[in-house]
Amino acid sequence: MKSLALAVAFAMLLSCRVFAQQACDYKVEILADGSEFEKEDFKWRMKATKLDGPPTNITGTAEIKSDGKTAKSYKPWNSAPISRQKTSNEYTPNLKPGSYEIIAEVSVQCDDGDKGNNKDIMEIKIKGENEETKAKKSKSENQEAVNNKINGKEQTPTSQNAMTTRSKQPTASEETDNVIQLNNKNNQKSHQLQATTYAIKQPEVVYKSSNEKAKGMIMAFLLTLSVLLNIILIWKR
Repeated sequence: MKSLALAVAFAMLLSCRVFAQQACDYKVEILADGSEFEKEDFKWRMKATKLDGPPTNITGTAEIKSDGKTAKSYKPWNSAPISRQKTSNEYTPNLKPGSYEIIAEVSVQCDDGDKGNNKDIMEIKIKGENEETKAKKSKSENQEAVNNKINGKEQTPTSQNAMTTRSKQPTASEETDNVIQLNNKNNQKSHQLQATTYAIKQPEVVYKSSNEKAKGMIMAFLLTLSVLLNIILIWKR
């Protein structure tokens, strides 16, 4: 029995060594429907495919990184047999909004001649609150631009009115002419007032002269009457 067990173990080691010495080529792919997703819609898989060589055992790992930090990690296969291809389960990591990098790798137990396709990288973007914030900010900026345009239109008539007011303001020469005209008008009014005053006072002078003449005539009449009375009295004597 011991010899049989040793024979089986030796056969397994020999087969593994044969597999390891045989040349092969396996590749890994990340499967996702696009590169931008809503938070609840993102899902992905990884697939390993034999391009050349015999069947072998395969180990697959994957991780999702954000800013260099691992957000999620996976290990769909651990030394699992593969004859042609293998596909992992569907993953729905429920990531927060932001940018991420998916890195998937496989290793096989045969002599893989092209290890460049043993690793696959995909960059994705999860939309959500950040995108909504940007949309709100963009909408706010657009509304602010519209308000600025409206305010600009409202201020235009005011500016025009200010320009009209400035255009209506008299120049220095016009102000001088206005002062001269005002002085002339004041002089004319002063002359008219003096003439009116003179015209009002003139009858008073005439009136005073007539009274003086009347007084003189009365005095002369009285004097003449006195002389006549004296003559009559003398004559009667």
